[in-house]
Amino acid sequence: MVRSRRSSLPGRPAVSAAAILGLGLSVLLASPAADGGYDIIQYGKDCARLIAEVPPFDCRDGEIIPITVDGKEPEHYSRNMTCDKPAYLPYPAKTDGQCVPWTRIRVARDDDVQMVLYCRRMYIRPKDSPFFDSFEIIMHNVTTGSTCFFISKNFGEKPEGDDGRRVPPPDEETPPEGMPAARDVWATPQQTADDGCIFCHDSDPWMHTPWIAQTDQLPADPWGYHSVDVGGPFAAWPKPQSIRTRGNPCNGCHRIGSLNTCGARDIPTFGEQPAKMLQAVGQAPHGRFGAKPGAKGEPGLTTAWGAHPHGWMGTRLPDADTDLWASYEADVRDLQRCCKDHSAPGCIIEPIEGKAAWLTRETATKSR
Repeated sequence: MVRSRRSSLPGRPAVSAAAILGLGLSVLLASPAADGGYDIIQYGKDCARLIAEVPPFDCRDGEIIPITVDGKEPEHYSRNMTCDKPAYLPYPAKTDGQCVPWTRIRVARDDDVQMVLYCRRMYIRPKDSPFFDSFEIIMHNVTTGSTCFFISKNFGEKPEGDDGRRVPPPDEETPPEGMPAARDVWATPQQTADDGCIFCHDSDPWMHTPWIAQTDQLPADPWGYHSVDVGGPFAAWPKPQSIRTRGNPCNGCHRIGSLNTCGARDIPTFGEQPAKMLQAVGQAPHGRFGAKPGAKGEPGLTTAWGAHPHGWMGTRLPDADTDLWASYEADVRDLQRCCKDHSAPGCIIEPIEGKAAWLTRETATKSR
């Protein structure tokens, strides 16, 4: 059954991303309108043309993301337990929580094309069970900057899970006999657009949270081109910008995106999520599924590192109450100032875009 994810959030109307954002951005591919003609097969074909074809995959081939308590894997896992490095993406309340073990991830390519396949566990099952609670794909063309996101229809709503022994490519029109079809597995483009992936993936395609950084299965392209340039409902997504100030050491390692990296955002489907920039330095709570504006973090999940005082960055940050920490904090505040007011003195604001858009902008600048 095709569903609207927003229906799982009581009291929140099912509205499109276009209505939420109020934007009318140009469609870069000749795709049908977002009001029903653009299906998962066409979206899959567009992404294959822009980036690469997705192979069918077996979730059991992926590397397991560890779930530890005090640095060790516990003998037993329990529902809604706390852990050292919970999953960043908020899970529905009916699941067993963000510390469920045995999520698997695999890099299909990491060259001029980067492609990562996720099989997420939200319910506690045996380690070798082939059933998972969400399938996800992020794919990115390093040369052009094109980026695509895919997520399954099921996002923790079925305690029995979905069979991950053969996850179909999103553009596969006819599966092998007896195998699940792409249209049955993958969310529609409109559902994926409503999930608002670009809000969190605003700095670049890849989020190196403590949870996923425990594996080697994540590419990096922190300063490269980055653009969701398919059409259909994705044309309504905002275009992120880079926020920096001259000489700011934070910008020496990170590109700061103008959306959820900069500040708290009410993300379609997931509710209000804290600023990732502040989560990184332990000054914002861990997000919750469907959180309403102003909602507090859950006990034990105050940051992605549990009780660790330095958030995502851990011991790479100086100890609190030191002169060096005071300097870091001032740098973060300076970026926050620019996040709130792009026209503030000393703020350098630039588009995060694909290569074609960058070349067009550079050509126009030089011709003035």
